[in-house]
Amino acid sequence: MKTRLLQILVGRDQEAVVEGILEEHEAEPRWSAPLDGDRVMVEVILPAAGNEPLLDDLEESLRSGGDFRLLFLPLQATVPRMEPEEEESPEDEAGSGTGIRGSDEPVGSEKVPARVNREELYNEIHDKADANFFYVSMVALSAVVASAGLLLGDVAVIIGAMVIAPLIGPSMGLALATTLGDRQLGLSALKASVLGAAIAFSVSFLAGLGLEVDLQNPEIMGRTRLTYEHLALALAAGAAGALALAQGVGAAMVGVMVAVALLPPLANAGLLLGDGHMEEGMGALILVAGNVVCVNLAATAAFLLQGVRPNTWWEEGNRSRAVRLAAVLWGLLFVGLVVVVWLVWGGEAPSGPE
Repeated sequence: MKTRLLQILVGRDQEAVVEGILEEHEAEPRWSAPLDGDRVMVEVILPAAGNEPLLDDLEESLRSGGDFRLLFLPLQATVPRMEPEEEESPEDEAGSGTGIRGSDEPVGSEKVPARVNREELYNEIHDKADANFFYVSMVALSAVVASAGLLLGDVAVIIGAMVIAPLIGPSMGLALATTLGDRQLGLSALKASVLGAAIAFSVSFLAGLGLEVDLQNPEIMGRTRLTYEHLALALAAGAAGALALAQGVGAAMVGVMVAVALLPPLANAGLLLGDGHMEEGMGALILVAGNVVCVNLAATAAFLLQGVRPNTWWEEGNRSRAVRLAAVLWGLLFVGLVVVVWLVWGGEAPSGPE
């Protein structure tokens, strides 16, 4: 069982409040130690999933009591092992309250899905949605790799570009920002998405200007139109990415990157348009749009179904507006793409070079 060490740094006058909340949630084992000045550190070992109700109660109770800090640390292992308690029957759960050890449901609130807590999820995604030097460099380099793989018709090289391209991170960040009503994270993710797409397209467009694109290349022609299969794949990959992050399985994002493959069709569009193949290039851009819309739509829905939401009532208002806006925006774009697929290509995949 994955575990976390929660360190609670508070004034000594708040220690009883902390102990009371931990006792209410049946959080064990725990211990405390004095710090310099009139402060104390309370430590408790928690399961990695389902601890958000406890953290919310601690934050709400300590927010008005002065300076405090909650530190959340991953643990590789504990000796002796922490064994999960047996699940209670629905009748027992209804009348017994709950604790962190045996259930995800905090006292007096609805059951929360077993996932990592909000802050851990935020920190994991925030770094992936930041348009820093590393992100820009990786996008540019992956665009070079993808362009080379497409021109050479080398599937292995194209897959390598999928793995190193960080374009899926901003989409996950935008979806999380929607479910939390976090304007700052949303703007950061949107900036990273637009910047990454612009860099990847520019690199491949310049390559298309200087190199000849072979329309007989199946790797090129296979990414020149959107199909219903592409839409279904992007929806599944977006949901899988959000679920993996919510469960703390960041390594699974590599599979999502390969599955949804945002970069190859974007690089393909740049190559084709740079070489003057307008019809095929626009088809590749529509494929990119379909992937982006479906990933964001599915990831937002997955976070909502996992119960990801802010902790304060004023953030809840922002969240409600953001969710409504996202539902209308992504929903209309999805319907529009379905119509485009039907009217332009009849929903059929490309049959090969013409």
